Amino acid sequence: INPSAGRFSSEQTERVIDRLNVRLRVEVLTTTARDAGIALASEAAAAGVPLVIAIGGDGHVNEVVNGVAGTRSALSIIPGGTMNVFARALGIPLDPLRAADGLIDSLDGPERVVPLGRMDDRYFTFSAGCGFDAEAAERVERDIPAKRRFGELFFYWSAFRVLAGSYRHRNPSMMLEGPFGKVPVAMAVASNAGPYAYLAGRSINLAPDVDLDRGIDVFALKRMRLESFPLYAWRSIFSGQFIDHPDSFYRHDLTSFEIYAESTFARHVDGEPLEPRNSAHFELVPGILKVRA
Repeated sequence: INPSAGRFSSEQTERVIDRLNVRLRVEVLTTTARDAGIALASEAAAAGVPLVIAIGGDGHVNEVVNGVAGTRSALSIIPGGTMNVFARALGIPLDPLRAADGLIDSLDGPERVVPLGRMDDRYFTFSAGCGFDAEAAERVERDIPAKRRFGELFFYWSAFRVLAGSYRHRNPSMMLEGPFGKVPVAMAVASNAGPYAYLAGRSINLAPDVDLDRGIDVFALKRMRLESFPLYAWRSIFSGQFIDHPDSFYRHDLTSFEIYAESTFARHVDGEPLEPRNSAHFELVPGILKVRA
């Protein structure tokens, strides 16, 4: 459990645990710092625990996934975050008790095996980004109280502040390279599942063709214009035609690609900031994660 996830109360969490204990023998562990979930999940998998349940948001789920991927342990999720993108991609209800009931029902059937994306040595479940959106994610994580209070809106406000306050994101600063050739870009997002995010119940689709059972997609902006920010938002939320914008670059169903630059750039996996680097390698890892949903 991530105790910092703010979608539901401790009383709701206790009810979820009681519901799970009807069919499972549950041991409850809580994370105390960033990346603590990786070690806890890894220890559980090494001990032969058949099922590791992540109760929290996308960042917490990412940590648990990086602890169990490639092991015999399966993952399940009780969504407790702001957007819960991967949980939704797996068809898990946002209501915690309904999610617990769905998990219990899934115990009578086979596990599902899904691929993951990987950026360097870190798996991602639905997206990983370099540049602009990674800096926005870092700004969000620096102000957890505002994130809890304003939810999805705080991410978009943070993104606008990053773009408005940083001229270096307006022109290409990184090179995207893959089977499509070399493309200078200002930001890039790899997608393993969709959508990229949500706003007031609407999906934000940067990679409209992405499929969890296919390869990874890449969406990039070759340049970023502050004056075009409203149009970027409109196309990604309402018209679904962002990939047709002249500033956009999009490729579907890839197995690998690279991003590099002369200077370091911000990076994130599933909204969790990572240390800046001047290169990043992306690849698809098939059949690496067992899930129950």
